[in-house]
Amino acid sequence: MMYERFLSPGKIGRLTLKNRCIFPPMGSGYVTEEHPRDVLADYHARRARGGCAMNIVEIASVHITSSAPNIIGIYDDKFLTGLSGLAKAIKDNGGIACIQLWHGGRQTSGKPFGGKPFAPSAITCAMIGEEPHAMTADEAAEIICAFGDAAKRAKEAGFDAVEIHGAHGYLIDSFLNPYTNKREDKYGGSPENRARFGCEVIADVRKKTGHDYTVLFRMSARENVEGGIELDDAIDAAKRYEASGIDALDVSQGCYDAMTYTVPPYFYPHMINAKNAGAIKKSTGVPMVVAGRITSPDIAEHILQKGYADFISLGRPQLADPDFVRKTAEGRAEQIVRCIACNQGCVGRMFAGLGASCIFTPATGNEKKAVVLPAQKKKKVLVVGGGPAGLEAARVAAERGHKVTLFEKTVSLGGQFLQAGRAPHKREFGASAEHMGYRAHKAGVDIKLYTKATPERIRQIEPDVIIIATGSEPSFPDIPGIHNDNVYEGRLVVSGYTFIREQNVAVIGGGLIGLEAMEVLTAQGKAVTVVEMQDEIGKDLEMYIRPYMLEIIKRYGVKILTGAKCIAIGDGYIKAKKNGGEIDLACGAAVIAVGARPNEDVKDMAEALGIEYHIIGDAKCPDKVLPAIWGGNEIARSL
Repeated sequence: MMYERFLSPGKIGRLTLKNRCIFPPMGSGYVTEEHPRDVLADYHARRARGGCAMNIVEIASVHITSSAPNIIGIYDDKFLTGLSGLAKAIKDNGGIACIQLWHGGRQTSGKPFGGKPFAPSAITCAMIGEEPHAMTADEAAEIICAFGDAAKRAKEAGFDAVEIHGAHGYLIDSFLNPYTNKREDKYGGSPENRARFGCEVIADVRKKTGHDYTVLFRMSARENVEGGIELDDAIDAAKRYEASGIDALDVSQGCYDAMTYTVPPYFYPHMINAKNAGAIKKSTGVPMVVAGRITSPDIAEHILQKGYADFISLGRPQLADPDFVRKTAEGRAEQIVRCIACNQGCVGRMFAGLGASCIFTPATGNEKKAVVLPAQKKKKVLVVGGGPAGLEAARVAAERGHKVTLFEKTVSLGGQFLQAGRAPHKREFGASAEHMGYRAHKAGVDIKLYTKATPERIRQIEPDVIIIATGSEPSFPDIPGIHNDNVYEGRLVVSGYTFIREQNVAVIGGGLIGLEAMEVLTAQGKAVTVVEMQDEIGKDLEMYIRPYMLEIIKRYGVKILTGAKCIAIGDGYIKAKKNGGEIDLACGAAVIAVGARPNEDVKDMAEALGIEYHIIGDAKCPDKVLPAIWGGNEIARSL
């Protein structure tokens, strides 16, 4: 495919973008005391250098009542120096610099500024948990003016454009939404009145920046909450926003009360916002930008060719591969590292205070630290284990110039990540595992499948160093009945290697593997009970994944028993200890998903042979895939 539309130039206002790719205003976590850190400039510069046409910098607070230390400030001239540096970094690397103007409204805390959150009405956001202050008409006018002043400040800082954030339940969107706006003045009631606040913001921004300055507007096509806006409401509002002077609409959906729609995880379909954008586009005359599970240039081209949108917003895909556009333009689309919408390395890390990155790309957010350089001394490196950790270590070591051999004892590469790809909605995980193998092969790794590490085979290689990435083995509690024929291992259930005949199943362990096994079993029509020792299930789930699992539990009537320890498995039942007493739970089968232990066989061999070795991934400490891949990358860069 030539990607004719995706790679063609396009106009937004008076700006000409060199292609149809936009990096959206994703939160990064690279802000300190309201000032962008140097790493944020590096992060944006790398995406611009990779071929992205326009970078929209993340939310910047237009008013003190929406400020917080981890949010960029743009409400005062004291922020101009940092903002100017950020705009310059994007432009110096070939991109167009835009910044998103934002007021969080009821979806932000009042604690940083010592007050209550501002909102159209005093309706509390469940996620924030603070009753907001219902704004007076004078306060509304003040905030409108603050948006205009912030836009003028952005222009002065060197940004080529601004985007007004009118989506995701934030202040402008909460005025538009009938379920958060109960006002009876000129800003409430009718669709015209509820859109008035946003329209007046646009007008003030336009007045203070001039008619030749480019202004985008982000909006939600659907709120996905009871009483919130639907597509017809969004179309009506879009027409009003267009009449007020915007140059493009950037279409998304969701809010804090429907959080998963804002950064849709893997269980949502590709192009989740495309048809919504297409419907709005038919009713307006401005360019349309769309985001949401667009993971390949083929999908992007399809959206453009169908006329759903004019520009493609690629956030997580450009965290996974900052050269997404460059590889597409150079005919190397098959080499793009694909986002799998796991939300572990991006929003998961950001909300944990670690800064947005990607499980596959440790250099994202570490552009000056996680650099792969040629090795000063070339070595013979043996990697044992072809899971994500081993494949990453092998590829990076080979790219640095080492002679790398990889032993994998099974017929396929990818390890547990490949198995995870057989879980519902996770096919892309398996495809990514295979792509890691492809990248390692392309880097020159000598991959030997069906090859178990033995002292003899290791001696034949004569490695200078061994990287042990042999993964882990499932743990089984030492309890009566654990070896019964009706006891199954969670990983094998998830991967489909094991089929359970029994109808009534107890899953022992409420972590990720246990809950994925639960999902597989409920899809097969089984009656499932999850037994978990801790006080809640799914403690290791990302915040965007948890609602999905809770919905599965609700939909299929899964029974949850927390604070309970399985102490025996019998014929047709399990015995659990809870609150000092014992419970017999009827079930035909039990699935064990209570953790894992490192596989240490190769470590003992390496020590006996006296060869330098390093242990990575689950072989070091069973954990999620991010520390496995990052650990492999780090050790290979150190050799």
